[in-house]
Amino acid sequence: MYLEYVNTPSDIKKLNIEELKSLSSEIREFLIKNVSNTGGHLGSNLGVVDLTLVLHYLFDSPKDAFIFDVGHQSYTHKILTGRKDKFNTLRTYGGISGFPKRIESEHDIEETGHSSTSLSFAYGLACSKEILGLRGDVIAIIGDGAMTGGMALEAMNNIANTNKDIIIVLNNNEMSIGKNIGAVSKFLNTTLNDSLVQEASEKVRGFVSALPFGDIANEFIDRGKGAIRTFVAPGIAFREMGFKYFGPVDGHNFEDLISTFQKVKSIRGPRLVQVNTIKGKGYKIAEENPAKFHGIAPFNIETGELKNKSYSKTFSNLAGECIIKAAEENKNIVAITAAMESGTGLTEYAKLFKERFFDVGIAEQHAITFAVGLSENGIIPFVCLYSTFLQRGYDQVIHDIGIMNANVKLMIDRAGLVPEDGDTHQGVFDVSFLRIVPNITIMAPVGEKDFRDMIKKCIEYRGPTVMRYNKASIRELKKNIVSDNFEIGKAHIVREYNKQKNLIISYGPTLIDIADAADELNFDCSILNLSTLKPLDEETILSTIRKADKVLIIEESMKKGGIGSAILELMSDNEIFKSVKIHALPDKFFEVATRNELLQIYKLDKDGIKEIIKSYF
Repeated sequence: MYLEYVNTPSDIKKLNIEELKSLSSEIREFLIKNVSNTGGHLGSNLGVVDLTLVLHYLFDSPKDAFIFDVGHQSYTHKILTGRKDKFNTLRTYGGISGFPKRIESEHDIEETGHSSTSLSFAYGLACSKEILGLRGDVIAIIGDGAMTGGMALEAMNNIANTNKDIIIVLNNNEMSIGKNIGAVSKFLNTTLNDSLVQEASEKVRGFVSALPFGDIANEFIDRGKGAIRTFVAPGIAFREMGFKYFGPVDGHNFEDLISTFQKVKSIRGPRLVQVNTIKGKGYKIAEENPAKFHGIAPFNIETGELKNKSYSKTFSNLAGECIIKAAEENKNIVAITAAMESGTGLTEYAKLFKERFFDVGIAEQHAITFAVGLSENGIIPFVCLYSTFLQRGYDQVIHDIGIMNANVKLMIDRAGLVPEDGDTHQGVFDVSFLRIVPNITIMAPVGEKDFRDMIKKCIEYRGPTVMRYNKASIRELKKNIVSDNFEIGKAHIVREYNKQKNLIISYGPTLIDIADAADELNFDCSILNLSTLKPLDEETILSTIRKADKVLIIEESMKKGGIGSAILELMSDNEIFKSVKIHALPDKFFEVATRNELLQIYKLDKDGIKEIIKSYF
């Protein structure tokens, strides 16, 4: 009833509280309906509907800047800022992003996707406003999960020692993707222990009883127990840091939210408001299983079950399965993840090996150096991260793993083109930034057989290893695509040409499409599966290149700094001059689309590879 008339933030300022409550219910229904069709981040968005409504009700975006940490919880913000009618295109090619995008709206100030960045950006924005004499508040909305990230704590430390006009809204739902991990989370969700409050109250009661009007004073003590809890934990710590603290506030009580933010708005300096919300609020199935509905594919609203349930095995599933088997055989094997237990396939491992499983929270830098420490005494740590999040720990890869030649096993999930989440979540940079690090060995499996072989070799090998694999389901291997006897540093000749001296070099599942494309074209060529991206099998690569007239290198990774570049470097060092074409990803960030659409756009699917073969050879 109200939602159809809301197209800009100013539209909701005309509503009273009861009307806002009705609008809130409509938005939740709208989100459930749309996300059930497109997929998306549902749980966190249902949790912040009321909070987002109140912020837009009281503040004036974009003059007042809203910064959403991670950005996955910005759906209500998008609805209120003119994108309601495009929600059926959420996370689809040519549609609206599931994260803030400045190209979409002037109300999207920071483009986000990774965690814990909002406070640093907000501080910079507030300082720039002050320098330029610009008006308007800066409001950073950050979840308690993101507060486990070191960057957020660094920014808090900086902001608290200033007088800058920043409002930090701490959205406390006790969740990241799954349940939050660590002391910061426990601290944010702790009220003072009842026994301590009782002990303090009794001591004060004994003292005041001897005073005139003691009975009246004791009545106030009883009433004040709740206030004591609220003041002491966690508010007092934020106050001691230098923030003006408000809360905790019920994130689903409009009266309390409006009253609190009106007070917050009336004062200056760094302010922190703790708002407690329920992840999945308003959709019972999501409230009962918030981790499942953090990010979900299209689903049936009545049952909560996926509409297109896939039973095919993914590399993530296989990674978890292989690490379990390895841990059963070797008590020195442990697994580490950074708030991505489910996504990296470690859920079952975590149940079976609680003492040898470490979820360190949103802390990739810590995860990597923690693993290095573990490795010092003979422990073999498998660190399971998405490629996009490995970027956050790059210094540790060089400084701690590389320089120390640490026996750490990096399992890099979501490598290559990643569907639906767009530019912030692509796994296309890891080959380029890892291959330049000394001591590191990089492997790229094609399918299940060589994946299992590589895991075994990782465990046997003394030194840092990387296995990179994509999000897709594992495909059936064609004959001879992978070696029967995988060895680190050895390439595998899939097939050899008969008469035409054509050579195609690649790695990973792309090889399946290359073989299919060559078969369909009846194209005479040699195909070389690198298997190990570092160290390269220089002898095999050079010998096959010397025999060829033309060389085509295909990779689902960045062209700049990729394996094609490495092979050209090798050819240069050996003074080999041949016709070489590198077909890889261009120098750009990549749009929202399905994985198949992305492969098609960049001609890395079978049909695209056929085009490349026909145009080059």
